[in-house]
Amino acid sequence: MSGKLIRLFLADGQPNGLRTVEISNMTIHGTIFPRTQLDKFITRDSSTKPGVYMLLGPDVENPEQNVLYVGEGDPVLPRLKSHASNKDFWTEAIVFSSKDDYLTKTQIKYLEAEIYALAKEAYRVKLDNSQVPTRPNISEVDRAEVIQFLEAIKLVLLALGIDILEPRTLAETSTVSSEKIFELTPKNAFAKMAIINNKYVVLKGSTAVLDNRPSIPSFIIKLRQDLVATGIMADNGDGLYAFTQDATFNSPSYAAAAIVGGAANGRKLWKWEGKTLKELDKEATDRESDD
Repeated sequence: MSGKLIRLFLADGQPNGLRTVEISNMTIHGTIFPRTQLDKFITRDSSTKPGVYMLLGPDVENPEQNVLYVGEGDPVLPRLKSHASNKDFWTEAIVFSSKDDYLTKTQIKYLEAEIYALAKEAYRVKLDNSQVPTRPNISEVDRAEVIQFLEAIKLVLLALGIDILEPRTLAETSTVSSEKIFELTPKNAFAKMAIINNKYVVLKGSTAVLDNRPSIPSFIIKLRQDLVATGIMADNGDGLYAFTQDATFNSPSYAAAAIVGGAANGRKLWKWEGKTLKELDKEATDRESDD
């Protein structure tokens, strides 16, 4: 895969203030800002352009659950002003528009529907949309442009550490090819994990303990509940959960926690040929030092 140049600009010099992001040689323009800086976004050209936006914030009733609203506007500013008065949950906005103003209203509505669908399938946030955005009919050429724009949005979000559109499972066309298959065996469960594209992937057929530990943190309870709700983990009838498909995690500890039903240090628990991830990491850094 060829390299990509992503330009992140801190408008006020603050890492959590208003930021703009662009990808070299592409027309996409993103603006990320906290709700407290909506007044600063109002003064920018991007506020007067058509685009799609995402509003993010914690659930009032469950702060550990993130809430997402996906919308579109032509231009986006009136919609964001409206949400400032009628939606309390959001603390941050992410707006995407085109630098050349080429995106049409129909393309934007298609983008909105695609982003909503990806967020729903990813099952990482609670969706606040009362109505499901629908995909309008667009030409083959327009659709190709929209999909290219959507891929850029996904790339930018991941580069910023925002995984709300990242699926928990690998695509059906993906193949697991890894030199190292790590194993974890708590109680009578048995799980396998591979590292694929810098993600920690628990492989289909792995099993996990059914009962949570008494000291389990609430965020791990939520993680396991989501895995069950999406059908990724299912009760196999033998007192265990079974993974019905390959599932991705952002860290080996999250992957281990899903298996053992409680907090876990994945770097010490996942093993390959008797060696832990932590030991393998040390061996790798020692080799680099010797070189």
